Formats: sequence, C-alpha cells, structure tokens
Amino acid sequence: MKRLVVVAVSLVLITGAAGAQYKKKTNEQKVNVGKLQKAPATTDFRRIGREDAARLYKSGDAVFIDVRSYQAFTTGHIKGALSIPGSQLISRFNEVTPGKMIITYCACEHEESSGKAALNLGAHGVKNVVALKGGYLEWRAAGLPVIAGPK
Repeated sequence: MKRLVVVAVSLVLITGAAGAQYKKKTNEQKVNVGKLQKAPATTDFRRIGREDAARLYKSGDAVFIDVRSYQAFTTGHIKGALSIPGSQLISRFNEVTPGKMIITYCACEHEESSGKAALNLGAHGVKNVVALKGGYLEWRAAGLPVIAGPK
C-alpha cells in the first residue's frame, strides 16, 4: 500500500512538473509570436523624394500603393495608384505588377503608415520598395496627378 501511495505521489509530482514546464513553453511561444507580429520601427525604411517618384511615375516604372483607408483613397489619391490598406498589404500583394519599383504612400508627412508598409514588404522579401517622402499631401500640393473616386 505504501508503494502505491509513493508511486501515486510521484506521478502527481512528475505530471505537475511536466505540466508547469509545458505551460512555461507555451507562454514563451506566445511571447515570441507576439514579438514577430509587432509593427517594425518606422525609421529604418527607404524613402523616395517627390521629384524622383514623379520621374518613375511618368516613365511607368513604378507602382504606387496607397496604404490609407479605402475611404481616404476615394476622397483623393495619386492617379493610377492601387488602394491596399496597410493591414491588407501582404494578403493582396499579388495585385502588384512585378518588376516595378513599389512606392507606398500615406497622408502623413513623416511616412509613418507607408514606412511600416515598406518595412513589412521588405520583411517578406520585396527588395524594390520605398515610401514616398511627404506622402499624398505633398504630392498633391506640388500639382502632380491626383484623382478622386474609386479608381
């Protein structure tokens, strides 16, 4: 009987230790996944000036991606740009013409959203991606081609 009690207690202790170790690993995995899903810092992305972007625009060597909301896109956007909000960028990247420079843009002057989008694409292996300095507002202010509406 004593042996049975000792075996039972040992099993409970071993199972408890294994469960605690499993729980610890599971929590560590959740933390690691959380770190991978965090938005990248927005300071280490490549930017392109309005003049260089306009040159690529005129030559047809660039695809502009508006990462703002669709509602913001319909109120005004760079003519010919694709509307792909930042949260949908990776899942909809197949809509982008391959072999061209990809220029992401948003409305803020510090390229926060477009910078995150450029970094996100870079993290997924896209090498020819830059964020437009000054974004849509500076493009429009310079009198470059813009249009309102869904496309």
